[in-house]
Amino acid sequence: MNDTNTTLLKHVTGISGLDEATRGGLPAGQATLVLGQAASGKTVLGLQVLARAVERGEGGVFVTFEESPTQIKRDAASFRWGENLLASDHWRVIDARPRPDAQAAGEFDVEGLLSIVGAAVSQTGGNWIVFDGIDQLLQLQPDARVAIEQVRRIDEYCENQGWTLLLTGKATGESMAPAHLEGIEFLLSATLVLSARMVDQQLNRSLRIAKFRGSAHVTDELPMILDDDGIQFPYHETPPDSVFLATNERLSTGSERLDKLLDGGIYRGSSLLISGRPGTAKSTLAGCFAEAAARRGERTLYISFDELEGPYVRNLASVGVDLRGPIETGLVRFEDLSAFALRVTEHFLILRRLLDSFDPHCLVIDPVSALLKASGSEGSEMATEHLIDLVRRRGITTVLTSLSGVQDPEGEATQGQVSTLADSWIVLDYNVRGGERNRSLSIVKSRGSAHSNQERELLLSGDGIDLADIYEHGSAVLMGSARAAQEREDAEAQRRRRIERERRRLELERRLEQIDVERGRLKEELELDEEESAETDRREQMYQERVKQRRDPVVDNSPADEHRDEGKLS
Repeated sequence: MNDTNTTLLKHVTGISGLDEATRGGLPAGQATLVLGQAASGKTVLGLQVLARAVERGEGGVFVTFEESPTQIKRDAASFRWGENLLASDHWRVIDARPRPDAQAAGEFDVEGLLSIVGAAVSQTGGNWIVFDGIDQLLQLQPDARVAIEQVRRIDEYCENQGWTLLLTGKATGESMAPAHLEGIEFLLSATLVLSARMVDQQLNRSLRIAKFRGSAHVTDELPMILDDDGIQFPYHETPPDSVFLATNERLSTGSERLDKLLDGGIYRGSSLLISGRPGTAKSTLAGCFAEAAARRGERTLYISFDELEGPYVRNLASVGVDLRGPIETGLVRFEDLSAFALRVTEHFLILRRLLDSFDPHCLVIDPVSALLKASGSEGSEMATEHLIDLVRRRGITTVLTSLSGVQDPEGEATQGQVSTLADSWIVLDYNVRGGERNRSLSIVKSRGSAHSNQERELLLSGDGIDLADIYEHGSAVLMGSARAAQEREDAEAQRRRRIERERRRLELERRLEQIDVERGRLKEELELDEEESAETDRREQMYQERVKQRRDPVVDNSPADEHRDEGKLS
């Protein structure tokens, strides 16, 4: 047996997300079983696979066992890809519905049907075959073992012809086999299970790859959306070709003082979470960031779940933030969405399409916690994780706002645990004192940055956003009027201390002057004492010499000399 026969080949479906989940498509030249409840999207899946094949220059045949060919074409026309499909000569619809009055009378085979399909394939040049609702035909087979054998023959025939086959059938409860065909799931190489169930009064669809022999695949249940573009798998898009490289470039938040606290701003391509209670200026800071991006000439996609564009832009203008100009020039695209209107998966798909079409440098979601209000079996946490991963891979700098956790009185927890995903986290809060409510800002984390750990007072005015250092008075933190009053008291106390120091200085200077005067007087007195002492010493010396001369017999002391000496002494 050669390598060609032993290597699993895959045939791409052209459905983004499904090809990624199956690691390249469905098994080529083999049959794949597609099971599902009513309205789960089985027929649409088959039609969409054929439509994508036609777009690639391939073709195929759709064999219907339930709906009429007209209804099948009507179904296809309801999607955006339906027009090209209906206009193409590379596909055919075969009506294989049993007649309403048909009755089972012994066994039958599908050789004739396969011959018709073969003729259609030769006309279209395609290699995709869809048997939609095969259980409707085979339930007429009185022996279930023979029905399964018919499926085996279909599978072998398609493999010999090189056709890739989709067999759709209705699921029965938790069974992985269509009605009347129990055991078929062991025969085929791949099985896809579609489901449709009500969650929070909304229909939720999903797909699970229950079986795929010889191939790695995603085993999780994939949330699925059915809209004008057909079947969508929002969380499993094709990764971008280019990889975003982390740089040291920092972007301004729109507040110079806040940028300094963040060591120069936030990194390009990173995510910033702004959380806080209602009214703490989360949306204002987000708008300030969008305005700063517009000043740099960068595009910003602003998603608002709380406010409409008109009131929001007006309110921002009252605090010196202008978004009207950037919106009119196209640098800011504002989209107001209703969290209640759609499921979480649908919101994510809308965001992804907006990112694809607008290709922004920056993204603002205000607030991301609104996704908790949307219904969906997959949960808002999954949507948030996929969203942050998506924007990181595309290098989009993102600002998310979020309400603080309901059970967290300090305001340092977020709904949906967004804080664990963001690169930087700013917490806004209130400081209530003396009957006054003031806003405060602190930075909880900022990866890769030497950020401030100090709490600041957040000030809003017509000139914009500003931050003031907190005022510590003992163990208390003062803001607003209490801060101003304490500042006045401290300034007055400082003024009094200044005056007291000046008075003391002047007193000491006066005393120094007095000391200098007393020193001069004492110095003069000392000099006089020294002169008097010197004169006294001189006279004493002369007296001693005179006495000595008198007592010395050698010396002739005449009366005249004595008289002269007495005159000198006098």
